[in-house]
Amino acid sequence: MLALKHQWKTLSLSFTDAILTISMNRPKANAMSPELLNELTDVFNQASNDNKTRGVLLRSNLNSTFCAGADLSTVYNLSVAGQQSAIDKFIFHTLSRGMTAPLYCSKPVACSLDGHTIAGGLMLALSCDYIAIGTRKPFRIGITGPIVGIP
Repeated sequence: MLALKHQWKTLSLSFTDAILTISMNRPKANAMSPELLNELTDVFNQASNDNKTRGVLLRSNLNSTFCAGADLSTVYNLSVAGQQSAIDKFIFHTLSRGMTAPLYCSKPVACSLDGHTIAGGLMLALSCDYIAIGTRKPFRIGITGPIVGIP
């Protein structure tokens, strides 16, 4: 699998019994930065095109959080810099593509939610074919008013 040979900055991958496990690893809360979103998009595209991959498992390497949604510091920093077109690109292209990457994967995608799942993190989970919810306490799932939808 080509994706295993790549050095991902926000993901760690493993491949066992034809299942690609994608573990998000962006402390503190797996907030979706452009880098994380682009890496998710790339690895799901590679999984779709890999004949040895029969399925994908998406999970978090963090103890208490699956994903906290969009990295709002990215939007804030672009806003302070007056870069409205970059904000639009982040929200309507990078964020939308990354959150829905599992939806477009040609392989079945399961998601393991064993921690807080907020806003865009829930949209990411809903883009998967299967969701397994853990028993960790406290454990919250929540969504805010989305600006981008799941097709």
